[in-house]
Amino acid sequence: MAKKISRRKFIQVSGTAGGVALAGLSRGPYALAARKPIKFGGIYSLSGVVAAWGAAARQGSMLAAMEMNAKGGILGRPVELKFEDDAVNPQVGVRKARRLTLNWGADFLHGFNSSGVALSVVPVLPELKRMLLIPCAASPRITTEAFNKYVFRVHPNCLQIGAGASYLAAKMPAKTWTVIGPDYSYGWDSWGAFITQLKAIRSDVTALKTQAWPKFATGDYSSYILKLMQAKPDGVYSSLWGGDFVTFCKQALRFKFFDKVKYFMTPAGLALDAFYAMAVKRGSKSLIPNNIYSAAHGYWFEHPKTDRNLKWVRKFVSTFGVYPHIVAHDAYGLMYAYKKAIEKAKTTNTDAVIKAMEGMKFQTPGYDRWIRPEDHQAVSDVPWGKTAPAPKLIGLARRLTAVKDSPGLKVIEPVSAVLSRRAKKGTPPWMKYINKG
Repeated sequence: MAKKISRRKFIQVSGTAGGVALAGLSRGPYALAARKPIKFGGIYSLSGVVAAWGAAARQGSMLAAMEMNAKGGILGRPVELKFEDDAVNPQVGVRKARRLTLNWGADFLHGFNSSGVALSVVPVLPELKRMLLIPCAASPRITTEAFNKYVFRVHPNCLQIGAGASYLAAKMPAKTWTVIGPDYSYGWDSWGAFITQLKAIRSDVTALKTQAWPKFATGDYSSYILKLMQAKPDGVYSSLWGGDFVTFCKQALRFKFFDKVKYFMTPAGLALDAFYAMAVKRGSKSLIPNNIYSAAHGYWFEHPKTDRNLKWVRKFVSTFGVYPHIVAHDAYGLMYAYKKAIEKAKTTNTDAVIKAMEGMKFQTPGYDRWIRPEDHQAVSDVPWGKTAPAPKLIGLARRLTAVKDSPGLKVIEPVSAVLSRRAKKGTPPWMKYINKG
């Protein structure tokens, strides 16, 4: 493992949870220190059970800002970052969005980790007249039912990730499926999108009525685990994530849950934070069971094995001393998407940058993506793999193997369906598969 970024350098670059990040302001041909900065306000979950996801967003966007400022910034102006903690609370998220825009003077916004927070903030954007780029929150509703021109998502949504899962599940002998997921929009949409697409491929698949919907940050999943085991499903799709998934997984091991459920898939539960949290004996062993399928929420740092991705991973590790989480990867790509659109527009005017970003192609370290104009949703390939021992991967001791991408155009929801749902302003059709009884 490479040496971590020094504490002094980290504080200089990142500040505290609500601090400012400035990098290289006196360097380069543009004399950046003398120019008005372009301000990017980030709102993430920097505390609570998903704090690792917020920290990853800060790392990725900071690294991009450091690189940009070292090369002259954007339009010859320095990049300035400020981060706020939404505490996974929708009302706090709205308040922080207003604070960043009205008090700090953010030119552009980025966030969130939680779809519940994002869905509360998106309706406020027309009032603030600020763009928001999302590198994580994955509910499809954000760019369909809740859509307005100011919101963009550079990350695959849970319908796209669920489509990738459905192609895998369709090849499994499993016929009965159920879910354990958080009882809010992301949990419902993640399961609903998966089972709807799986049933479209396999007519013999059944969605069980017995389902588990714990509240976010529940803490004790024992009753839910026993409930699912008694239903004896062939497969379980879990949309738990962050610390919730880690807690569930540790408790499920005590009940030998993974021995009795033949197929287990989690779109976001086994993102990189869970691999670190489940490592034991100084990272030489892991509690994560083998053969669990995961998308790592859309990026696993060892895939794809391209020079571009491998070079970026090395730089990230040398800077922060840890491997890059999906949110670090997409927050990094988000900053470069902003940079490309601003330079294309040749201005920071919000409407001009919106126009420049619609239909724009951009790169993340791992993927080539483009923003679909009709819904501002990134079209991206989606990876899925399964867990396996990795004794030489110190600190994790497990990895995702056999990682394969589902093509972006194959997994994204058709424009016609998006526009139809947006016009109806109702609930997504897959809500019929949500059973809380």
